[in-house]
Amino acid sequence: MPGRTGRVLVAESDPALRRVLAHRLRRDGFDVTELAEPWTVPDKIGVEDPDLVLLELGPEEGFDLLSGLREVSDAAVIGMLGPGAHEDQAAALDLGADDCVTRPVCLRTVVARTHAVLRRTASGSQRQVRSGPLEIDLSARIVRLEGETVVLTAREFDLLAFLATHPNEVFTHDQLLTSVWNSSADWQQPDTVTEHVHRLRSRLEDDRSRPRWLHTVRGVGYRFSP
Repeated sequence: MPGRTGRVLVAESDPALRRVLAHRLRRDGFDVTELAEPWTVPDKIGVEDPDLVLLELGPEEGFDLLSGLREVSDAAVIGMLGPGAHEDQAAALDLGADDCVTRPVCLRTVVARTHAVLRRTASGSQRQVRSGPLEIDLSARIVRLEGETVVLTAREFDLLAFLATHPNEVFTHDQLLTSVWNSSADWQQPDTVTEHVHRLRSRLEDDRSRPRWLHTVRGVGYRFSP
């Protein structure tokens, strides 16, 4: 099975929407907890300890709830707003939401934004990754191998940085398309991932047939081994 990509708390009062969101996120590798009473999130957050909260923001108590959550937790938050509530997005972001979606939600968009927000927060808390002679400076977007700068395209760097900040976790082609490309197999060929891995190996590995860092897990996907 693919490695877990993060803990997500789905705080949504609509049971049908909550179930379908939780199912889709679990299918993509997340460890999901469901909460039917979003207004209890500030009380539950310490117990559940999620990396990200998908938080229903209703027209009444929603923004007070977001403020209360921000007082007790630094977990990432994606606010789920009502239909047509685009004007409320700025207010939600000002109160500490990392991103917002409006109803009716697109499941693929929610998953892509969940990956993107967690990737940003992980990069923000971790500035460098080092593994032997390989150094990845996440802030400066520079890769060095044995002290020499390795020239990578923007997408090659994004792929390497994502895998390296999730060491020993296995990701499928679809998960990488979602997390790195903000896309999916519906829009992009999975071979795109394979080609970029091959390019990274050609730049980083002494022996591409026996890679040190970028490993293929047959029938599943890829992992970075520090």
